[in-house]
Amino acid sequence: MDLTAIIGIITPFLFAAWMIKLSHDRKMRENAMQTLGAEESRAIQEITEIARRMEQRVENLERILDNEVAGWRSRVPM
Repeated sequence: MDLTAIIGIITPFLFAAWMIKLSHDRKMRENAMQTLGAEESRAIQEITEIARRMEQRVENLERILDNEVAGWRSRVPM
């Protein structure tokens, strides 16, 4: 048997092994993303709530400053 015949026989097996590895790696990434997705979703919800409360506080502070300190907006760099 010459080298070309051996390569012709081995190549499909190597290709199949490579495809199986790619499939396995993809499934592992998908599983990892689903796990991270739930954790990230909770973190995003928490951060969103914190940001909403901060925005309300800033609005309240701005309202107080508007009533108490005339022209404060023109003195604050934005």
